[in-house]
Amino acid sequence: MNKRQRTKLESILESLSKKDKDRVYEEARTQRSAAQKRRRSKSRETEDGERIGGKRRADPLIDWVLRIVEKDFSHAKRVKGKDGDDDDSNLAEGLVVELTRRRATVLADGETDVEKAFHCRLSAELAARQQSGIAIGDRVVYTKLDATDDGEEIFEIVSVLERRSKLARPDAHDPRAERVVAANVDVVVVVVSVVSPPLHPRLIDRYLVAIESGGCEAIIAVNKVDLLKAEEFDAEIAKLDPYKEAGIPIAVCAAVPGGGVGGDGEATDEGLRVEELRKLLAGKTCAFVGHSGVGKSSLANAMDPKLGIETGRVRERDMRGRHTTTSSSMHFIEPGIRVIDTPGVRFFGLADVTPEELRWMFPEFVQYTHDCKFNDCSHDHEPGCAVESAVSAGKIAPVRYETYLRLLEELRTGGKPKDVTQRIRPLQDTDD
Repeated sequence: MNKRQRTKLESILESLSKKDKDRVYEEARTQRSAAQKRRRSKSRETEDGERIGGKRRADPLIDWVLRIVEKDFSHAKRVKGKDGDDDDSNLAEGLVVELTRRRATVLADGETDVEKAFHCRLSAELAARQQSGIAIGDRVVYTKLDATDDGEEIFEIVSVLERRSKLARPDAHDPRAERVVAANVDVVVVVVSVVSPPLHPRLIDRYLVAIESGGCEAIIAVNKVDLLKAEEFDAEIAKLDPYKEAGIPIAVCAAVPGGGVGGDGEATDEGLRVEELRKLLAGKTCAFVGHSGVGKSSLANAMDPKLGIETGRVRERDMRGRHTTTSSSMHFIEPGIRVIDTPGVRFFGLADVTPEELRWMFPEFVQYTHDCKFNDCSHDHEPGCAVESAVSAGKIAPVRYETYLRLLEELRTGGKPKDVTQRIRPLQDTDD
């Protein structure tokens, strides 16, 4: 390669994330080692085993690194020349607003009309790691290919820009792999319902740990309050007091499927109660997450009826939600709200969180952690633990501390708590 090409590749290498750099260097070492072994096996030797054939040529690792960068990332970044112009005018940046197998829908930078989004193919490297390498909310670099499909231009994503935050969980088929649910979000809205399906606070705890770990803020949206009987309201909402005490905003909402249809089947203004949530989300990018059937899509529709996202009701047989939303997508709502609507889940594992890190994922613990007798206090058995003392004094909700101990045990053993299913799935009625 010439000097200009080398300079460009070195600039691209410098702009890569640490994770990508580590992967490139590891692959380069492997390739160089394999090539050196092949050369040694082919070299001629004298009868006494001395190698002949002249001086051994230099084989610096950086040359192998730059070859991989050229193959995998050569179109991934804009490289600025001395005059500030783009070195490659065929590259542009955009936002992923929808993702399907081997294809993403992208909105070009500076564009706010989602109707102008277009489809992009994924590069082979991205397609191979689609669950973790690219997600809704990612900012990407794409290029227009020198080909057409029935006369239409073809675009391809060649790189994902570094993320500032993410919500992730272990892949269902490979717990060692990470599945990114949403990227670059300011707020993750944990949606729960009080009726149909009933409130299950324990799934909230798992989401909150993942939200804290991914660098996002959390909001809890309590949906379907219009379906509660008046005398049940205070007691049901009180179940969320531990989260309010931990400083997590709670928005009380009513957005039943169908947009404003109450329990008696009649239209009602109470069925579109989302203004409190709208104020909390103004100007932010957020992801709606939660158990199937809690009304995540209905909340988005209530905030902007023009969205028309498909919704459904829970099954009367077991009060469990149907997976109406089967893939994630981003919607644009005034005032300046970007909502990522995600499929519902019945279990949410913890990705990339160690037992040592878990203690920092409970915000209400932090102010007491520095008063513990031991700097590495795990808050479960050590003497002089300020967090345990705060629990005993009623300064930390016992239910949150119990959740911490349960999750700590799960992370230490690498297994799932025995009561996960009972905690987050409604019990079925039986005729026995």
